[in-house]
Amino acid sequence: MKRGLVVLDPAEIPPGELEQRTDAVQAELRARGLAAALVYADVYHSGDLGYLSNICLYWNEALLAVPAEGKPALLTKLSPRVANWWRATSNLEDFRSGRVLAKLAEAFLAEQGPGGVGLVEMDWWPDTLAADVTAAAGGREVTDLGSVVRRRRQSPSPSEAVLLRRASGLTAQAVAAALDSQLTNHERAGRAELTARLGGAEDVNVYCHRSGDDADTVEVVSEFRGYWTGAARVLASSGASWAGSLAAAYQAASAMVRVGATRDNVAAAVRPALASSGLEWQADLIHHTDLETDGGYRTAADEAEPLPDGSVVTLRLELELPGGSRAVLADTLLLEGATGRCLTEGLPGPVIITDAA
Repeated sequence: MKRGLVVLDPAEIPPGELEQRTDAVQAELRARGLAAALVYADVYHSGDLGYLSNICLYWNEALLAVPAEGKPALLTKLSPRVANWWRATSNLEDFRSGRVLAKLAEAFLAEQGPGGVGLVEMDWWPDTLAADVTAAAGGREVTDLGSVVRRRRQSPSPSEAVLLRRASGLTAQAVAAALDSQLTNHERAGRAELTARLGGAEDVNVYCHRSGDDADTVEVVSEFRGYWTGAARVLASSGASWAGSLAAAYQAASAMVRVGATRDNVAAAVRPALASSGLEWQADLIHHTDLETDGGYRTAADEAEPLPDGSVVTLRLELELPGGSRAVLADTLLLEGATGRCLTEGLPGPVIITDAA
């Protein structure tokens, strides 16, 4: 369940920007001859919903119904008692609650003009719901719209860029709060989450764990104002023979994060530094739009695409250690031309030697 501070502040999201995002989707619907689009969201994967409406789906599931003309409606299994809160924190006015989403969709589509129905990222819908909505479409052709919303999210507006910088700063603060070598990992996790929550995070995942016999990892992935960012550091004693190679590999990977980079480019930079370690590793570039699901909602084609200018991504390097544990380093970066600017700046490391003289 998500919890935390949810606001719709005109100083953060300029008036009209949410409507402009919806307008862009509606223009595409009209170009395709579609009557409406349906955006599925659950507590695990609700970024598109938040982007178009500022809704924080704190629990359960919902559909955002976007007509080709007119105002969107939120179709949700949550109680109508939350509608007033959502009106205060979103640009939506039409909230429809019920136990069966397909029936709510059927009623909404019956109000629309002629044309088909587009399901956004249909591959990630629950199979039963997709089948039920298709049956409820009243004979309208159902089309998979793919990532039409997420791809727009991958080019942040100026106001979004500001929020992403704030989100990254909060994630960095949460990691920094846990980097005391005298703490247990349980204590580190508590400090990191407390810092993120007090800073206004709606959701936060904290991973503080042993990395072999001589090190610990502190990793935080948090959501602030609907924007996800991540960072991780390793606390290691001089007995961690792999620590120097991991740090060198991460520095090489960081230097490769720039406009046009791919995950394969980053992996190529990492490989020489870790070749002599004999250990398995994984390097990843996770766009901020995919971080809420740990990158799990990406297709192979998405993972291979070069990063465009203005992207905000998390670089993550994971080293597999004997015994089954892992060491993780990560930062969130903004791509500007030939460089990747670290937004989770100010953290020490990336590997912090705890018994240095």
